[in-house]
Amino acid sequence: MTEPSAAAQLRRIARRRAARDHRGRRSRFIGPGRDSGSSRLTWLALAAAMLPGLAALVALLFTWMSVGQTNKDLQISEQGQITTRFNAAITNLGSASLDVRLGGIYALQRIMQDSSRDQPTVVSVLSAYVRQHAPVPVSGFRPAEEYRPPTDVAAVISVLGNRSADREVTQDGKPLYRVELSSVDLRGLEREVGLTEGGMPRRINFRFADFTGADLRDAGLENFDLSGASLVKANMLGVKLPNADLRHAFLGGANLTDARLGAADMTGADLDEANLHHAHLGRAKEASETSAADSSADLTRATLIRADLSTADLRDVILIAADLTDANLAGADLRGANLTHADLSNADLTGAKLAGAQLSGAILEGARGVPARIG
Repeated sequence: MTEPSAAAQLRRIARRRAARDHRGRRSRFIGPGRDSGSSRLTWLALAAAMLPGLAALVALLFTWMSVGQTNKDLQISEQGQITTRFNAAITNLGSASLDVRLGGIYALQRIMQDSSRDQPTVVSVLSAYVRQHAPVPVSGFRPAEEYRPPTDVAAVISVLGNRSADREVTQDGKPLYRVELSSVDLRGLEREVGLTEGGMPRRINFRFADFTGADLRDAGLENFDLSGASLVKANMLGVKLPNADLRHAFLGGANLTDARLGAADMTGADLDEANLHHAHLGRAKEASETSAADSSADLTRATLIRADLSTADLRDVILIAADLTDANLAGADLRGANLTHADLSNADLTGAKLAGAQLSGAILEGARGVPARIG
């Protein structure tokens, strides 16, 4: 074979190989415009299989949107109903009929139970009701004749005291709002007896309440929660406060003459210039004296500067680190009282009974009437 013919032969072989490779690539390529019949059937089957899933997804999205709208509509409807109930209750409060007024009071209580967001408003309205219907006269306290608050006023106090307590304090324990009952006349108030599921007396909630200048003479405030409350210059002569929570309460200038305070917790209370003449803070003398006073009051770190505790029953009372500067303790019964680190500077202890009293670390500088064995 000559050289030119050999070259031509090689060129023909190369062309045939290139043509064969090109046909192979065309046969392997399947495009949308060149599908075979079987490929089109495959695509149709896949699309058909996907349709139920897409339909279910659309249905789920629609359901979710419908439920959200329904909930929103229900909330709007509920708020509308509460507004209607609230307006009706307020109208009833202005009725001349006692029965209708009581209906309005208890309707507001139900609103307060059903709607936490409306509790501050209801508390404000009911507090204003008491201030309007039971005010202390501008001329001063009324005579000490036997007296009981009107039925509707007593009902409001019961509703306020039984409200939910967990809705009105911040995480650090500060009040979001207060019950404003300053200068109200609640003489002779008797607490509504209520028991918990365990059979214990129900705690009456008046934490942080403002009773400044209120007349609470002979009122029964057993088991009241008055922690942080303001009772400044309140007239509490003969008040019954056994088992009350008065921690960090403000009682400056309050008249607590002959008050019953057995088992009251008065830790950190401020009683600056309070009058506790003949008050009973020790153990109950008789079982009938109080239903809950089976132990003594706790006045740890309480402020009792210039307080009148003359002839007061302070048996076994805890007065650790209490400030009794210039206090009048003449004739007080301090037997078994714990006065460790108490400040009794310039206090009058003339005739006080101190048998068994703990006075370790107490400041007695300038104190009068201190027995020689102690001073």
